[in-house]
Amino acid sequence: MVCCGKTTLYILGLLIFGSLNTMCTKLQFEMTSVGINGDVKHFMKPWFGTLTMFMGMCIVLFIHFIDVFIDRVKAKRRHGAGYEALLQQPQNQQKAENAEPSFWKAGILILLPAMFDLIATTMSFVGLLYNSASVWQMLRGSMIIFSAIFSVCFLGRKLYGYHWFGVFMCVVAICLVGVANIMSGSSATSHASTGLMVFGMIMIVASQVIQSLQIVTEEKLLKGYTIAPFHIVGMEGVWGTLILFILVFPLLYVIPGKDEGSAENTLDTMVMIENNKNLQIMVGVYIVSVFTYNMAGMLVTYALSAVHRTMLEATRTAVIWVCDLIIQYFIAPGSNFGEVWTAWSWLQLFGFLLLVLGQAVYSDLVKVPGFYYPPKPQVVAMMKSPASVRCNVPEGTIVFSTLIALSNSKCELHNVARKELAYRDKFIGDHERLIYDERC
Repeated sequence: MVCCGKTTLYILGLLIFGSLNTMCTKLQFEMTSVGINGDVKHFMKPWFGTLTMFMGMCIVLFIHFIDVFIDRVKAKRRHGAGYEALLQQPQNQQKAENAEPSFWKAGILILLPAMFDLIATTMSFVGLLYNSASVWQMLRGSMIIFSAIFSVCFLGRKLYGYHWFGVFMCVVAICLVGVANIMSGSSATSHASTGLMVFGMIMIVASQVIQSLQIVTEEKLLKGYTIAPFHIVGMEGVWGTLILFILVFPLLYVIPGKDEGSAENTLDTMVMIENNKNLQIMVGVYIVSVFTYNMAGMLVTYALSAVHRTMLEATRTAVIWVCDLIIQYFIAPGSNFGEVWTAWSWLQLFGFLLLVLGQAVYSDLVKVPGFYYPPKPQVVAMMKSPASVRCNVPEGTIVFSTLIALSNSKCELHNVARKELAYRDKFIGDHERLIYDERC
């Protein structure tokens, strides 16, 4: 019961804070404030939105440090008690199968994926400027299409017929959502023409191409290494924050554009935030929400699997859409923060349901007659980053460790790599080890 309660709490955290992330970002873009020139305007700052996302991810690194500290304390206690592992692997074999890089080496390996994440996030935020939160969330489901293609082209993975059928369903679904969005004209923004809506949708889909490249890069660079998920998320946040402050923001300031003469004027951003307390609160809530969402997402992956999290992301899309409708019809009718239900919304709903079904077919949650389904291994592959988890690439594409639920008596979940006995000895005790050996 305790385990079920914790898992339910993790799922609620994923849904609530995941939805809050999208809603907060959209609300920020729709809020107005006085800029550096004294004019009132919308807070259309996608690069700053990317910065706040990375700042929220940075906080996860502190959780990693705490986790490492606790592990070291436990290891010292076990060593002081004279504990020895029942089974020992040759040291050279452990290193070959489970290389654990130093903190700084791991950070360098994460740099390139972090850059892809930075570009993809900003592009998707540009798309969110001109489209409703629900459409934005649905179009991000196109990531599964590109991750499948790249996993074949660059990683040499084999996709079966049901995989491609699921991808085809997702392609059709994305097209239906896009058509419904254009025909309805309901962008939920007061400053978006049809042309800008189309441009925004292209940016959202293109961002998922970049995000899929992040997955390929992670596989290529991190293959053969064991790096804690919190470490990866935290270091991506650190790298993203540093790159934005040192390189991106200065370049955006000198590049000519429509934001007070710059592509994105950072000084104008700070002035607008200073002049609107509600905007300050929204930014703070978003940073905390990003941190909590990443924590909840990783814990859900520990407790269940990446496939379950993928389906929960679909539920998150539904939650966002419902919230938009509630805002429009019950909280703030006629405002720019909600979304109007039109006749074309039925087509969007059908596209969304088809997208969820396509993801379920791709993930082997729904079996389609006539397709060959290979035997499943008894282990669950864990993706290493939030992007990896969300795309749900085929098994074996990004498999660094295995998540196995152990210790029913204590009702705890342990991160155990099936072939890594050192990790088994690190996390579980004598009683739990017997349970593990019996199951394996």
